[in-house]
Amino acid sequence: MNRAKLLVKITEKWPVKVLSLAAALVISVFYRMNTLETRFFSAPLIIESSETLIPASSFASAVRVSLRGEADGIQPILEEDIEAYIDLGRYTNEGSYRVPVQIRKKGSALGVEPLEISVLPIEIPLVLEQRITKNIYVFPVFSGIVADGFELTYQALIPASVIAEGPRSVLESYIEFNTETINLDRRYDDFSIMVNVINDNPLISIHGNRILEFRGSISRIAREEQQEEIEENEETEEISHNEETGDDEQ
Repeated sequence: MNRAKLLVKITEKWPVKVLSLAAALVISVFYRMNTLETRFFSAPLIIESSETLIPASSFASAVRVSLRGEADGIQPILEEDIEAYIDLGRYTNEGSYRVPVQIRKKGSALGVEPLEISVLPIEIPLVLEQRITKNIYVFPVFSGIVADGFELTYQALIPASVIAEGPRSVLESYIEFNTETINLDRRYDDFSIMVNVINDNPLISIHGNRILEFRGSISRIAREEQQEEIEENEETEEISHNEETGDDEQ
């Protein structure tokens, strides 16, 4: 067979051969897609903040991650090796934005093929404002009553204030923090305890470990003061009784 006849033989019914090859590829791809498995899990959303801006609105703390690939490839992947994050570094002005969620692979997720990763939601709506810091005083919160005949004569928090950080509009309105509740019930002597600073706003962070020392001094009430207090209480009870019965003095 000479070259001319060979060429004719190869190109004979060429369109049919091309279509057959394409169909075989489609079937192969379709079969492979049908043999792939999908795995879902939730991943914490990491905020990579800029030096000047910070979120001033609430946002989702986690996203839904989908892994698609061969079973023996995606099942060994550790959830912590798929990181979902938003990068605020490219934003320089305050305002409202829709920030895309990005994926970072590491550890057991590296080198796995085939591997398709998708995430929901794909964007996070955020209000960004200037990051500021502020020195804010902390005040103790008490429960209970000291032992009968005693009184709390001195109290102090060490340190008396903390450094807080947060978005401009939120932090500017903050004037104080409170401690967790300090129980005074039946105490009769000086004491010192460590207490937590309560911060219920997720947009604000407190520098340091948020633990302060509270010192309290409790003293016995002098007899004269105690008698005066008893008489004042009796007078108050008598006035209340007269108001309830209507027996006012004429």
